[in-house]
Amino acid sequence: MTSTTDDVTGNRLSTPRHSAVDAPSDSAAFAEEFRRAHRRGLRRAAWLRALLNVTGILLFLAVWEAVPRLGTWVNPVLLPPPSVVFDTFVPMLLSGEIPANILASLRRAALGFGIATATGVTAGLLTARIGLLHHVSEPILHGFRSVPSIALVPLSVLWFGIGEGSKVALVAWGSFFPIWITTFIGVRDVPAAYLRSAACLGAGRLATLLLVVLPAALPMILAGLRQGIAVSLILLVAAELSGAREGIAYMMSTGHQMFRVDIMLIGLVLLGTFGFIADRLFVVLIRRLFPWYTTAS
Repeated sequence: MTSTTDDVTGNRLSTPRHSAVDAPSDSAAFAEEFRRAHRRGLRRAAWLRALLNVTGILLFLAVWEAVPRLGTWVNPVLLPPPSVVFDTFVPMLLSGEIPANILASLRRAALGFGIATATGVTAGLLTARIGLLHHVSEPILHGFRSVPSIALVPLSVLWFGIGEGSKVALVAWGSFFPIWITTFIGVRDVPAAYLRSAACLGAGRLATLLLVVLPAALPMILAGLRQGIAVSLILLVAAELSGAREGIAYMMSTGHQMFRVDIMLIGLVLLGTFGFIADRLFVVLIRRLFPWYTTAS
């Protein structure tokens, strides 16, 4: 569609005229192109981050391989290169020894972390919302939180035996405290304006808790859960060293008794790998469940 106008010389000029119908389509196309460019940018950033991660791993392995072979001051028996460790890893993997130990450790860590999550979040909510309960439990909880969890290994063996109970209990005990304290702080520090607004809108206690308090405290709760994952793996090693019959730390203990440093290094690599994978899976899950929540990494 065009319109005509007169210029300074009197000639008639034609100019295009856009109808009102074209404007929404142009804005929609611009928005779609913006979203595509944003997704392309995110994909490129993800690929670049993955490339840098792989590069870091390869550089670490290269240095590790070179140091025992080139440095006369390093005993290759005490620090075998990655090629030797890999030659030991493959037969143990094919024989089923490593998969069995991995499953045993993951089962203990997952069960203990699940118990710690349920009890830690519940205790954090109750102690933050109920003043009387907070003051009564504060010296006990903070006192136990100051006790190193590894110091409880002998007691856990005496109380629960050398079976699965002592391992799960120790992992749950150690993971409980970071989850509880972060949940408590997150719920306690919910802005009072949120609570007043919910009360003015007629929200009851349960609705306020589920729709206001928990979403506001979610960043602190997630931080505690993320820390609890790392703590559960740390305590898993201490628990399995106290008398297990299978597990990654048990495999490392067996390697120590046989003076097999390569087996001990396999256990260390497996623990580090599981810690990294568990942390990445946690971040991916959080992004899926809470797209509006962003993490630092």
